Amino acid sequence: MENTFSWLVLPNSSIILMYEKVLSLVIFAFLLFKFRSLMLDEQVYLGLMFFVVIKLIFESMLDYGTIFQQLTLFTILFPVAFIVFIKAISRTLDLDVLEIVAQFYIVLYVVFMAVYGRDFSFSLEAVTMDDYGPFSGDSRIIHARSIFMLIIPLLWYFNQFLVKGKKTSLLLFVFCIIAIVIHQHRSVWASSLFGMGIYLFMALRNGIISIPKVTRISLVAIIVLGLTTFVISNISPGLIDFFGERFSEILDPAREDGTGKFRADQRRVYFPMVLEKPVFGLTFEGFEMKNPLVDWWPAKSGQHFHEGYMEMLFYHGFFGLLLKYFYLLYLAVYAFSKKLSEKAIILIAFSLAGLIFSFSYVLPLVFWGNVGLCLYYLSKCREDKYSENRAKRPINIDIQQHQKYLTD
Repeated sequence: MENTFSWLVLPNSSIILMYEKVLSLVIFAFLLFKFRSLMLDEQVYLGLMFFVVIKLIFESMLDYGTIFQQLTLFTILFPVAFIVFIKAISRTLDLDVLEIVAQFYIVLYVVFMAVYGRDFSFSLEAVTMDDYGPFSGDSRIIHARSIFMLIIPLLWYFNQFLVKGKKTSLLLFVFCIIAIVIHQHRSVWASSLFGMGIYLFMALRNGIISIPKVTRISLVAIIVLGLTTFVISNISPGLIDFFGERFSEILDPAREDGTGKFRADQRRVYFPMVLEKPVFGLTFEGFEMKNPLVDWWPAKSGQHFHEGYMEMLFYHGFFGLLLKYFYLLYLAVYAFSKKLSEKAIILIAFSLAGLIFSFSYVLPLVFWGNVGLCLYYLSKCREDKYSENRAKRPINIDIQQHQKYLTD
């Protein structure tokens, strides 16, 4: 489901997209077949999705005479099933794969850049391609949705360095920072900073790291950053101004000359339409309507939303929005817990970074699989806590009761 990996195997976005849709149907059918073996919360969550799917099928049959008019509307909702699927599979196989996932994204990035990064530069000139696939529309090469996934190794190796003091982990952490910075996706910059902040908050709250240690590392980081800025400003003065200008747009995303202006226009135009059908959205009618902003996309190909929230609100209403993002809100509450493992903390921080990223782009499907993995690690934390509490129970209670019984 990782787009850059799929592209290395089969560089054709039409085939990859069809593969994702077909596999989505297969996974959904598998979950329905295994419905009784799922946990109660998973059954309720999947049942709500099944309700929406049945509603869409009846709406399609009544209004269009086909079983399913636009399969894309199902694909938009499929992350709901994908979360449950990955969580259930992880529980069944008792997986422990977070380190492998972090290594996978490091290796994948290096291989992809080695194969396709020959045209990479710091400029934003458009790159002419027949099939964009996982590529950005300019010389940044890789799309923000794929660079966003580097937050997993970023957090993993940062944690490894703080907890175990490994120099290799520090080097890989710095490598992730450089990769995220040089591709210039401000949505990923903001998401990374937010994820790092959430990670530090949870790590401090759970006693994984101490405040003095964080203070020392922060001071060293500030000094290193200052020296790096000084060196680069002397070697290439325009580069600092270039990155400073791009970073400033994070604080003013809707400014007239910024790329965030189009997202602001979409919110302004589409949100009043959402309020016309706020509960379940405009579904097929909204998907096939003429685009009110631009005319270069094919007819009946959807509205091509950049923002994840607006996409769900427009097509599936507030019900669909809450359904898709429910587990992220659930993890936001759990971030205040004091009984979390390191792996749960890393994946919660990554998952919550998706809340920031959703303001700029629709989250990639593979992101939701990692949310399912996060929920699995979270359930292991609860099991460990339960076992710990059982172990702390006094053993002599039963003995005393037994002695009293014998005395009586």
